[in-house]
Amino acid sequence: MRLSGVIRIEQPNHRVIRMLTRLAIENPGTRTRYKMSAGIVHRRDLIATGVNSYKSHPLMAGPGYNSEQIFMHAEVDAVRNALRLIPQSDLAQCAIYVLRVKRSRDLTGWQYGMAKPCRGCARVIASFGIERVWWSLDQEPIPSVA
Repeated sequence: MRLSGVIRIEQPNHRVIRMLTRLAIENPGTRTRYKMSAGIVHRRDLIATGVNSYKSHPLMAGPGYNSEQIFMHAEVDAVRNALRLIPQSDLAQCAIYVLRVKRSRDLTGWQYGMAKPCRGCARVIASFGIERVWWSLDQEPIPSVA
């Protein structure tokens, strides 16, 4: 899988990609064709994850978000969950991975979709000092993740 990133300091962690892919596919929080997951990685270890869902959170009310959005973005959920485990100052040492999975056109399998963070999520990520951002690119078939 190819990933794009704001800063390419290291190779992406493919173990993390496999775990986030499985998490997105199995996400019960949405019933749409598209599902997202995100993970916060500290020293090559996945310390927190997040998924898109039909929940809301005060972080979603910040600049860059549509006032009509009533759902949680995976990136914000991952940051929120990471803050339960590590101090805010440690987030600047982390990377975030963002994956979108979507049903193939014939609905028989899954493929990756473009998961570049939206403007609001990019602001949240930057506000916590996270500089290494990796996201999936569009139209790549997903190999078995089991």
